[in-house]
Amino acid sequence: MSDINDLRAAANTIAQQTDSAVFIYNGPIDYNGFGGLLRALQISQSQPKRRNAVLVLSTYGGLANAGYQIARALQQGFEKFTLYVPHMCKSAGTLVSLGANHIIMDDVAELGPLDVQLFQRDEIGRRRSGLILKNALDGLSQATLEAFERVMLGIKTRSGGSVSFETASRIAAEISSQVMAPIYAQVNPEALGNDLRDLNIATEYGNRLVKNSQNSDHRSVERLVQGYPAHDFIIDRQEASLLFKSVDSPDENFVRLTMALGEAIYMIREDSIVFRLDQEMEDMSDATGSEASAEGKTNDGILDEGLQHSGPGDSENGESASGRTDAVKT
Repeated sequence: MSDINDLRAAANTIAQQTDSAVFIYNGPIDYNGFGGLLRALQISQSQPKRRNAVLVLSTYGGLANAGYQIARALQQGFEKFTLYVPHMCKSAGTLVSLGANHIIMDDVAELGPLDVQLFQRDEIGRRRSGLILKNALDGLSQATLEAFERVMLGIKTRSGGSVSFETASRIAAEISSQVMAPIYAQVNPEALGNDLRDLNIATEYGNRLVKNSQNSDHRSVERLVQGYPAHDFIIDRQEASLLFKSVDSPDENFVRLTMALGEAIYMIREDSIVFRLDQEMEDMSDATGSEASAEGKTNDGILDEGLQHSGPGDSENGESASGRTDAVKT
């Protein structure tokens, strides 16, 4: 990481020019991260009150509930919420982006679809897309229709028109249903219903956030949830401009901030960490919690070590301080 003074100067320049509190969030979107944001907001009470907020977010995703809470906290605490994406902002990070009034994306920045990720039964640590069953059902419906048409037209053609359309349709329906019935029997209605419910959670959260941010609409939310072929599909700045009304590239001040942060924004942590960057560094130690302070680290060391890479990944348990769990991951 660059000199801590460069980081503070870059953050303060953005803060003064946009009247914004500047935060960085690195790691999974989970309840620990949401708690870290709340602590950073409380600590900032001692700082000059800012009308707006800038969140620098680097994440592979996480919990839909936590993403919604993070976005709503910033919407309710500030007049305008700007999201800066220097690199990865996937899945639940995209849910946070729906709450932003303005989005800034670097040239290498990526958003991702809101397709929820569910734990696979009998597979430790593995997840599957919430869209798999729905896509499978859509594919089966298309295959059934094609089988019906192929059989019906074949009967009409080979009979030279002597078989009526009604008779040909009835025969084709019987044949196609018998062929496809064993495949349909493997679809679990309960699993399909649960997956659709979890997809609806992401949709409803997104709709509520864009109603406040006015930076997107319900059609874009629906597209983010169900309109992309894969969970890791890359949504770059050009693609994002089709989904959001206000998307820009970073100006020189945000470029300076990116350079000052260095690897801290490109190497995503396994545990979430949140800081306010435009405040005095002695206040930063409070944002990391009492454990770091007890170890006697310097202020510069806390920030530098706190933003070091500890490997990519999502929070596996999604457990909050109150013991709640959330099975819906995006």
